[in-house]
Amino acid sequence: MDIDTDALQGVYKKLDELLGTDEMLKFYQEFRGTQLNLPMKLYDRNGTVAAIQEKYPQMSEKQLADKYGYSQRWVKRVISESKN
Repeated sequence: MDIDTDALQGVYKKLDELLGTDEMLKFYQEFRGTQLNLPMKLYDRNGTVAAIQEKYPQMSEKQLADKYGYSQRWVKRVISESKN
């Protein structure tokens, strides 16, 4: 399919720049017409709790907070609750 990238809708133009035309078209076919509301956090809270419990103390609280995008305070609370 011949795509005129200059005529794309803004969101599809950005996806084309980020992913390339083939991947943008796959995204379009899968999600066209769907209103997406994407979470701010990349990682799911429940999965993150399990990962933190597994990786602490090999990684510091700060490293874990940076890696998973949660606050250091929240990570500290997860670690504290897992000890109880």
